[in-house]
Amino acid sequence: MLLAWQFVKKNGFTMGEALKCAWANMKLKADLKVKIVEFYFKKTDGTLRQAFGTLKEGLIGETKGTGRKPNENLQVYWDT
Repeated sequence: MLLAWQFVKKNGFTMGEALKCAWANMKLKADLKVKIVEFYFKKTDGTLRQAFGTLKEGLIGETKGTGRKPNENLQVYWDT
C-alpha cells in the first residue's frame, strides 16, 4: 500500500492504477531475485527502455556502497 500511495502522490495515478503498478513492481522485484528478467521502464524523458537485469546473488559482481542515503523511490538492479 505504501508503494501505491507513492504512485498516487508523485505520479497522479488513480488508486486502481497505483495498486496495479505497485503489484507489478513487487512481482518484478521477486523475479529479479531468482533470475535474469526482461522488463520495460519509462525513463524521465518519457521514452520506454527495454532492460535485462537481475538481483540474483550469484550473477552480480561485487558492489561497494557510495555512502549516500538510498532513495526509496528507486528500484536498483544489475543490468545484464
